[in-house]
Amino acid sequence: MVASSRYFSDAEYEQRRQRVRDEMSERGLDACLIASPENIYYLTGLDHMGYFACQLLIFPLKGEPMLVARAMERATLRDQVPDVVHVGYTDGTQPPPVDGAEAAPIDSPWSMTAGAPTRELSRRPSLMPSAAVSETLRVLREQGLEKGVLGIDMSSTFLPYSIAEGLIEGTPEADWENLGSLVDNIRIIQSDAELALTRQAAAISDSMLLSAIAAAGPGVNAREIMAAIYDAMFRRGGTYPGFVPLVRSTRNLEHEHGTWDDMALEHGDLLFLEMAGCVRRYHAPMGRFVFIGQAPSDAEHINAICQEAMMAAAGEIRPGAIAGDVYERWQGVLDRNNLAQYSRHHCGYSVGIGYPPSWSGSGVPVGLRRHSDMQLKEGMVFHLMSWLLRSGLGDAFLSDTIVVTAQGCEFLTTVNRGVYVR
Repeated sequence: MVASSRYFSDAEYEQRRQRVRDEMSERGLDACLIASPENIYYLTGLDHMGYFACQLLIFPLKGEPMLVARAMERATLRDQVPDVVHVGYTDGTQPPPVDGAEAAPIDSPWSMTAGAPTRELSRRPSLMPSAAVSETLRVLREQGLEKGVLGIDMSSTFLPYSIAEGLIEGTPEADWENLGSLVDNIRIIQSDAELALTRQAAAISDSMLLSAIAAAGPGVNAREIMAAIYDAMFRRGGTYPGFVPLVRSTRNLEHEHGTWDDMALEHGDLLFLEMAGCVRRYHAPMGRFVFIGQAPSDAEHINAICQEAMMAAAGEIRPGAIAGDVYERWQGVLDRNNLAQYSRHHCGYSVGIGYPPSWSGSGVPVGLRRHSDMQLKEGMVFHLMSWLLRSGLGDAFLSDTIVVTAQGCEFLTTVNRGVYVR
């Protein structure tokens, strides 16, 4: 047997699973069906990119976890998650036999994934259950869960409607509940072992950002800056992040989640940089503005306000603090500096495990938002942001990864927060 290649100890995985089971018991759930790759990674250690196809972790209140995934993933699961039962499904039908032999029924599964597609375009998809749905229903019946109280990951980006519909229609006696944030609320607090990886990611983020700043200047194409970021990312020991580094200049600055284009920087441009180092799927985002050629006369003043607001928010961060109060500390600095008309939807959000297309997990991230009553706890990690764009007093942007400690707020990313001109 090949030794497991997952990073964390068996004891850590057992602690995570027990915390989830305690919450399940509290809610009266017999099993959870989890589709989020972040939550599957958290509970099992499975780290691959096969989540583009349907994969469902059947996590019972008692007994072994079972992962419904394509049959071709068997070697990955064998090597990474030996304590998880792999329920393999196929997504092809066996090719017609040769030499006049009798053909197999069109719906019979084949052990590989080649062959004719199983979907008939003339039929309604829900009347033609996918192999993933069929195998999941089979396991639920075999485990005596077809009449149980089942939580399903309805909020996950990775649970297609057709899969959820097939499962619910196929178990008419089950009591289905939306799993919601049950697992997310547990993994939002990082263990010491997790924080060690986040700290490594933060050091890589520092290098990435400094490399980007050093590469910038008049006449430099944005792709050269991106190349410098990726070079630093991988040479420092990072892996691919859940979200592409964001490199924008004046002409596409307001494209909130856009990134580099094939354009050269010009004198007077404002360069936006935001990125996250990633180590074993743990992220540490950070960002800065860079002025190309020359900084405007108001740059130092607005950057000082931006930094004061960030530090005011950081000063409120401690175990027991309320997320909405953190935001109000940030907003309060703006209000005192003739920026009461300027507000944002948050001044930060939680980060940790992330797979493409996000470094904060699927869905809208948990934020330091106005009116949020979320209580901060030791071990929570946030991307703390102070953003003043088109404020009327100038433009400034600072963002860093911080962790909530027993003493308060600790900054994990450390690049200087002054005004940059290249």
